[in-house]
Amino acid sequence: MASTQTSSFAAQQNLLLNSLQPDDLRRLLQFLEPVAVRSGARIGASVSAPMHVYFPTTLVASVAALVEGGDPVEVGLVGREGMLGWPVLLGGHHAPHCGLAQLSGGEALAMPAATLIDLCAEHRTLHTALLRFVQAFTVQLGRTVVANLRDGLERRLSRWLLMLHDRIDGDTLPITHVELANTLHVRRASVTDTLHVLEGNGVLRCTRGQVYVRDRAQLQVAAGESYGPAERSYSGLIAPFGKSDRADPTMQGWGGSRGSVDGAGAGLLRL
Repeated sequence: MASTQTSSFAAQQNLLLNSLQPDDLRRLLQFLEPVAVRSGARIGASVSAPMHVYFPTTLVASVAALVEGGDPVEVGLVGREGMLGWPVLLGGHHAPHCGLAQLSGGEALAMPAATLIDLCAEHRTLHTALLRFVQAFTVQLGRTVVANLRDGLERRLSRWLLMLHDRIDGDTLPITHVELANTLHVRRASVTDTLHVLEGNGVLRCTRGQVYVRDRAQLQVAAGESYGPAERSYSGLIAPFGKSDRADPTMQGWGGSRGSVDGAGAGLLRL
């Protein structure tokens, strides 16, 4: 088991954990273990009950709906602002989603799902605090549905790049055109054409395997209202989040009262 000191340091990198009351955080630190998640790992691809929950520290993971006979379809993105495996907080006994590690993989803090369920049953403040993330994430899910049904590729791509930008340090997104196309379920050529438009407008700079955000404000203009509601909800419910939030105080206080793993390993995440 990792030392409490090690877990405590890592927990500071996760906004959700860092927002907990000190007593609730100390209860979790006894059970949290640092794990490494390799790039492209599919975490929890079955429909059995969750074995573990994960609090990303450097990991960014897609939340993808499982489709019988087809590839998973991304419905959300989770990084250091949240947790993976949250349906256990609602009493879920199956996994309608899986996690897909983005970028070059990353690290997270993991603990047995059963232990978290027991702690939440004993300590209402802990359960309530974690449910705030579930509420914020459902807003993100809703915006994804709206974007997929209504918005064109430029707006959807801009939104996704902003969401990814929020969850990493710096302005360089290590992602390829193919990965973007797979994420958005469009042709690679369409992604390339759209990136060229944004690059020509001075919003991005694209190199092999990387997208550099030059003008975030203009990227938000390109995303329109598809980006912002979920981020404001999180900031209001839990803590200031995202690069826009740090630059724009008006995003704070909105949304309500605040209060080694791989695809073949055992104990995989079931969302």
